[in-house]
Amino acid sequence: MMGSTGLQSSLFEWVRVRTVAPRGVLDATTVPAELDVELGHLLHRALEERMGTVDLILTDNRRRMVSIRKRRSRHEVRLHHMFLGCDTTMVDALVGLSRSDAESRDNVRDFIRDNREAIRVREEGVVLESLGKFHNLDAYLEAARLEMPDAPEVRITWGRDGKGRRSIRFGSYDFEQRLIRIHPALDADWVPDFFVLFVVCHELLHSLFPPSANASRRSLHPAEFREREQQFPTYAEAIEWETANLRRLLSR
Repeated sequence: MMGSTGLQSSLFEWVRVRTVAPRGVLDATTVPAELDVELGHLLHRALEERMGTVDLILTDNRRRMVSIRKRRSRHEVRLHHMFLGCDTTMVDALVGLSRSDAESRDNVRDFIRDNREAIRVREEGVVLESLGKFHNLDAYLEAARLEMPDAPEVRITWGRDGKGRRSIRFGSYDFEQRLIRIHPALDADWVPDFFVLFVVCHELLHSLFPPSANASRRSLHPAEFREREQQFPTYAEAIEWETANLRRLLSR
């Protein structure tokens, strides 16, 4: 779907075997801390249930997120690790993509667009921009740490702006870099302090509760995460404000 590049590191090289889970070789030097091998097993099995014999290769390619090739009686599927834990709808879209289905292609493209923050930045350092026009993220992070003194040391910055999308991701947490990114749409005078703080607290919680795998998909918000989140003093107020103002954030 995107231009090819030589900058690729393979995370898992799966070989198909008729067992409960495929065998694989894991290069620990290239695996982001949040990845779970079991998620790769689940994705591999889901694809094989729909496509037959599949050689699944998970990569950290920065340019080409998906490559599906038919090789005689098997499919070679190369996917960026952002697809780990994707739901059955996205698995079906990948299968449709292998059959040149236009709607499936659009769904996969939208998924990549909405998960671009999973693409690792290969730079010596990350430029942090925490001071916005209306909100200072460093101050919110300090306040969030008071709510979660058991959280590890992390950094925070404003992320990239992606206007004109059908959805918005207010924040993200990069486990490898221990970095919180906050969507710049929240740096507005009409966005209240309590909501920005809530988003920062939500992302800081991810540092305490890494993603886990269950029988069907990756769980980004396990029960312990949700229980802790609901203890935030302004939880109900923040959810109510988000519901009332989501359209305005999307159409800014």
